[in-house]
Amino acid sequence: MSPFTPFRCAPCALQHRAVALLLAALAAACEDRSDSNRAAHQPAPARPTTVVVHADALPESLNYLIDNSAMCRRLQREAHEALLTRDPHTLELRPVLCTGWRREDALVLSSGECVHGDVEALEHGWRVKSSASADAREVPAEEVARVVRGAAYTFDLRRDVLWHDGEPFDEQDVLFTWRMTRNPLVEVGAKRVQYDRLVAATSPAPFVVRFEYDKTYFGSLESIEALAILPRHLYDLHDPDNRDYSPDASAEQQARYVNTHRCNREWVGLGPFRVASFTNEFLELERFERYFDPSRAAGLARVRLRSIADDRAAFQALLAGELDFSARLHAEDFLGEAANSAAFAERFEKGAFYTPIATFVAWNLKRERFGDPAVRRALALAFDWDEFIASFYRGLARRVTAEWVDTGADYDESLAPLPYDPSEAARLLAQAGWIDRDGDGRLDKNGQPFEFALALQAGNQTGEKLSQRLQESLGRLGIGVAIESFDWPSLSERVKRRNFDAVVLAWTMPVDNDPAARWHSRTIGEETNNYCSFSDAQIDAWIERVEVELDRAERTRLMHAIQARLYALQPYMYGVTVPKRYALSRRIAGFRASSLDPGFALREWRLSE
Repeated sequence: MSPFTPFRCAPCALQHRAVALLLAALAAACEDRSDSNRAAHQPAPARPTTVVVHADALPESLNYLIDNSAMCRRLQREAHEALLTRDPHTLELRPVLCTGWRREDALVLSSGECVHGDVEALEHGWRVKSSASADAREVPAEEVARVVRGAAYTFDLRRDVLWHDGEPFDEQDVLFTWRMTRNPLVEVGAKRVQYDRLVAATSPAPFVVRFEYDKTYFGSLESIEALAILPRHLYDLHDPDNRDYSPDASAEQQARYVNTHRCNREWVGLGPFRVASFTNEFLELERFERYFDPSRAAGLARVRLRSIADDRAAFQALLAGELDFSARLHAEDFLGEAANSAAFAERFEKGAFYTPIATFVAWNLKRERFGDPAVRRALALAFDWDEFIASFYRGLARRVTAEWVDTGADYDESLAPLPYDPSEAARLLAQAGWIDRDGDGRLDKNGQPFEFALALQAGNQTGEKLSQRLQESLGRLGIGVAIESFDWPSLSERVKRRNFDAVVLAWTMPVDNDPAARWHSRTIGEETNNYCSFSDAQIDAWIERVEVELDRAERTRLMHAIQARLYALQPYMYGVTVPKRYALSRRIAGFRASSLDPGFALREWRLSE
């Protein structure tokens, strides 16, 4: 067992601070010392005005409509806004680009007519009261084909919002963006599953937008939150204000224009920060002085996100005064001498917080050797996670049995992780026909050795250590593992095209989890989140019930069933969730940890007095 039990995450800054202090006390008591950490005693550099933040990678694009990376989503929270967003501390959805919204249900009649309004069940039918008037209509039960809860949402937009180039934001920007989600040539990728639920979008009046759904969906508002609104005057070829105006542009031309637009990197958004510069080495943000909401405006004048793939190198940059913040400290550095010296404490605050991120190894089920669930179970049994947590993470991690938030209602904490049992792993492999027939030390079947390539992001030391340990563990069973490292764009492309045997990845999960994008068989194919090409009829059936289930308790029961079956089938080798160990320059104030990825909001920071 781990000598230290990490805390449970909660949307409460005080709890995060308390645990930060606990971890700091633990670190101070730690006797690990490293000569390389003497750099902490270097004098602090002169006080600059730009705050420099460590990023392990930068996205290819800042257009979240076509870039599904976690880093792009994080940057959208600073350089852009959505119609509504989840508060990082309360986790409640709140209006941002709108002043509010109204929900309507609908009766779909046998005739095909759809009647929207407040729907009330009667003894022998239904009553619909229009939201636009006081009129009510009663419909006999035999005339109703189905009821759609949350069939329409109407948003009243703010009238004081400006794009970063000074142009006003309005309903036409929203409608244009929705139309782009319906264009199959626009590379929305894995988010198409969400966007396809929005079957209609209209504007009943200026600064009013209405979305419609044709089916009940528990995550309807999250689909709208995920809509990355584009400035129509820059992206719409049919807009006369566009410098590339082309009224006869085809859907293919419009899609290509969106997919390759210069503003995908030279981003023009609606957030409290605007993009000042974007290179392969850094992304520089500056405060947008005309941001519409003073209560949520940026407190810093300038922030630079510096890309350093190697976390140990980033720690050295931190010690050298080249970084103001990193949330990717290795346990060895976090608990080492440099980070626990008086000189370090004088310059930095140190702590840890959990966010809903889980590490895993995804098996490509299109590869024959991974097609048998018993083989996948054997691979999981062969790896000693408890020892890895103790030795590599120094006890600062916890095992997970699903890739969704392990402190939420959907996660079944009673489902125990698989134990380390190499003998049982060998038995399962032999039962599946994998034995060493020629005495060369390698398992084989039908004349083929059990060998595969394990892909990971170059410079990611966690992935490297995990891959090396897995290579050693499986090697003892007679399985050959070739480790292949790729830069993030290359790895991402391989995953999209399913050009891998196995890959080390991490999921960043939303608060309300919809498993359809990852596990329903309809999402098998390239550029979806179903990385494994997984298919199971029972899982499909449960997911389809989850999608339309509005009762929280019943949805939780179904999600627990999905979790148990997925864990039994092992399409992933489920790993761990790890606290983000951070160091923050004391010249920065306003830091509040959050359980919502990435665990903090740059807009809340300011320079200390």
